[in-house]
Amino acid sequence: MLRVLIAMVAGVATGPLLTKTISGYARPPATGAAAVTAAGAFAVLACRVTAPLALAALCWVAGLGIALGFVDAARHRLPDRLTMPAFAGALALLTADALVGGRFAALASAVLSGLAMAGFYAVLVLVNPAGMGAGDAKLGLSVGTGLGWLGGDVAFLGALAGLALASAYAMVLLSRGRISRTARLAHGPFMLLGAVLAVAVTG
Repeated sequence: MLRVLIAMVAGVATGPLLTKTISGYARPPATGAAAVTAAGAFAVLACRVTAPLALAALCWVAGLGIALGFVDAARHRLPDRLTMPAFAGALALLTADALVGGRFAALASAVLSGLAMAGFYAVLVLVNPAGMGAGDAKLGLSVGTGLGWLGGDVAFLGALAGLALASAYAMVLLSRGRISRTARLAHGPFMLLGAVLAVAVTG
């Protein structure tokens, strides 16, 4: 489809911007790697979302999410300067889409899902501050909002998939003696990968 092709081209075009953004916090990946990752994520979203403003909102979250994922993997950090704009941009674009297309139910689902996912991770931070950080809750706000636009069930599946992927990865590392039981792993990349998988399997 033309929409998917355009989304892929847009993803490739964001590669240099992503590497520049990441370089402010950690050693960036090759521009090609960032571009291919963005192109793939944007294509998955374009297969599911047809409304231009809504697609722009989800791609905005995906783009900043990719940058956050690389930073988190390298530094175990999810900077507010990226997590907060991810949510603000998504909310603004989704609100505009709701006003234009009358999709207020979808907007309500997005906001509630974002708050629910952020709240869920906030509880995990309180219960196990050594395993989760406040940045995970802030990232959950934008990820949950984006997924919630597609439905509360998609947001729930995305959160579940992220936790499952992180747990599976930790178990593999533990079984190989690569980490200790008290080691802290970056959760952001798994949250984002789980979100993409949720969109892909529910489309």
